[in-house]
Amino acid sequence: MSFLFEHTWIWVVSAAIVGFVGYSMFVNSKKNRTLLITVIATVVVLIGGVALERYIETDREALRRTLKEISVAITNDDFALVKTYTAPEAEKLRGLAAEGMAKAKLSLVNFRNIQIHVNDTTVPTTAELRFIVLFRGSPKDRTWLGIGDAEFIDQFRFTAVFEKHDDRWLATDEVIFDDRFPLSFMNTSPMP
Repeated sequence: MSFLFEHTWIWVVSAAIVGFVGYSMFVNSKKNRTLLITVIATVVVLIGGVALERYIETDREALRRTLKEISVAITNDDFALVKTYTAPEAEKLRGLAAEGMAKAKLSLVNFRNIQIHVNDTTVPTTAELRFIVLFRGSPKDRTWLGIGDAEFIDQFRFTAVFEKHDDRWLATDEVIFDDRFPLSFMNTSPMP
């Protein structure tokens, strides 16, 4: 059902179908009333559907918004805000974030190729996200990565599990990332 509220094109196509069916009925009946009802129904489906799509935020949209907010918090170097996007028991993930933010000032954190699978059958509701993150920044510690003050840019693949707590999506310690990722973490599993 959330599919209906994630795509505008569904409502445009639905309005076109309503318009086509109504116009076909008008051609057969030749009644102006049929044409008026067709125009009104088409406009109501189009405007109502697009309004619903814009107004209702699905879990997938909320997760994408959350990733964008995390990106902004990281680029603003705001560790206190970054912590608010982690689940209460995600101590290791908070440690990873603290380590990373202490070692580098990131000017760009861009989540791309995001694939989301929401599981409504768990308590709390969970979502598995697969994505690529593009990082650009400069080290705070000159010895880190052996590049001195030079700016770096790199991307890594991640799989992460988020949990829904009070209508907010929070990252858990269940994170898998590229073997090349330059920070230590509790997970030694290679990317699938």
